[in-house]
Amino acid sequence: MPLPKFLKPFLPSYDISKMDLRNPYDKKLIIEAVLNQGTMKEIKWLFKTYSFREIKNVLKNPRRGCWDAKVLNFWTKFFGIKLHPVVYEMAILDLNPRLEKWKKWFRFIKKRASKETLQRWRELGLIK
Repeated sequence: MPLPKFLKPFLPSYDISKMDLRNPYDKKLIIEAVLNQGTMKEIKWLFKTYSFREIKNVLKNPRRGCWDAKVLNFWTKFFGIKLHPVVYEMAILDLNPRLEKWKKWFRFIKKRASKETLQRWRELGLIK
């Protein structure tokens, strides 16, 4: 299903004529973009197009560096979502690289990695 043309300013790096409302990857991009930048018009459209569950799932698993801090704070409170502090911190768009932030992220991911992933990281020399 094609996207409405009024979403083009929110997805400037994408050809919206090739995006699909139901494609899981596109859906996540659309929801993130509208929640981050949308006006009431786009947000109303979003809530008519996607279920609360679909929108909430995007917020529960935010991509790194894609969210404005105030926006993510608002929507997680709106939906009653509690993100792990490291996940929240990494989701925020921050143009200043901070080594300590990335160390926390890597420790967080390492604790949740599968045995196969850990083994591959060892082979690549990423961990001991």
